[in-house]
Amino acid sequence: MPQPPFIQLTGISKIFNKNIVLEDLNLSVGYGEILGIIGKSGSGKTTLLNIIIGFLKPDKGSVIFQSRNIHKDEINVDTQFGFASQEFSFYDKLTVDENLRYFGSLYKIKDKTLDQRIPELLKFVDLEDKRNLLASNLSTGMKKRLDIACSLIHDPKILILDEPTSDLDTFLRRDIIALLKKINKEKEVTIVLTSHLLDELDICNRIAILNNKQIVATGSSDELKEKCSNNMEIILEIASGNYGYLQKMYKSDDRVSKSLVKDGKFILYTSKSETILRELLSEINSHGDKLLDVDVNKPSLNEVFEYFVNASNEKAIVTKKEDKIKKKNDKDTGDNKEES
Repeated sequence: MPQPPFIQLTGISKIFNKNIVLEDLNLSVGYGEILGIIGKSGSGKTTLLNIIIGFLKPDKGSVIFQSRNIHKDEINVDTQFGFASQEFSFYDKLTVDENLRYFGSLYKIKDKTLDQRIPELLKFVDLEDKRNLLASNLSTGMKKRLDIACSLIHDPKILILDEPTSDLDTFLRRDIIALLKKINKEKEVTIVLTSHLLDELDICNRIAILNNKQIVATGSSDELKEKCSNNMEIILEIASGNYGYLQKMYKSDDRVSKSLVKDGKFILYTSKSETILRELLSEINSHGDKLLDVDVNKPSLNEVFEYFVNASNEKAIVTKKEDKIKKKNDKDTGDNKEES
């Protein structure tokens, strides 16, 4: 018998001042997984996270955590969930140690337990030598680590993170992503996160795409890439930098869905990658050109995201047109009955 989801959201709708933010949304979170939620700015990602952890109550639908409704059953959700928002939640005027003790006190953790837990947690997030430093004096990366440490002080089963790498440079983002992997693996904590940096979501076991108030696609990175297209991406660079003859060669070729020149490289999308690549290399050689670099990949997550968002938008347009036709037909039917 399959294990039920750790968290199950069914038919979730949320309205603010007559503005529908989420509508009939369904989503599941499995035990021990890292789930990434992506969507355009303003798509409702933060609202969805707040509903998952119980900060917001949905206007419709249910949130089931370990087979119990978090809004109806008596569950102490606070002790099970850890949460870190985009804004730091700790106090600048307190030291690292004092912040962790304060957040521990909110969960009624005894001082004796904190005396043991805090050093272990600081070592885990690599802040061991910053224990007595004021939070305001920490670097941006260290502040992010402290924020995550505060959300872990009560040993939660699930960690909810809203844009955990926002405002960080490439190296700091890499460090935080590595820390999240470590939390998931070593502490066996389920993680749900949002991010606008799609390439970082490769750490996720599954990705959920939020658009038009609903989850329009879910799956691993590879599964989503397979769903959206069987095309492969060929990227090559030649010494001359003149790609006109290659573009002309595939301008009207049915085997090629798209070709373009970007950042000094020729990029082509095709389901016949082996055949096309051989043709490209032969053509480059016949022109006396020199191949500098070539790579063959599946579509990027950015392209996957665009594909599902566009498909969702097209579906919404069709649905809207169908609704208008139905309303018009219903009105015409009503008028005809009145006339008769």
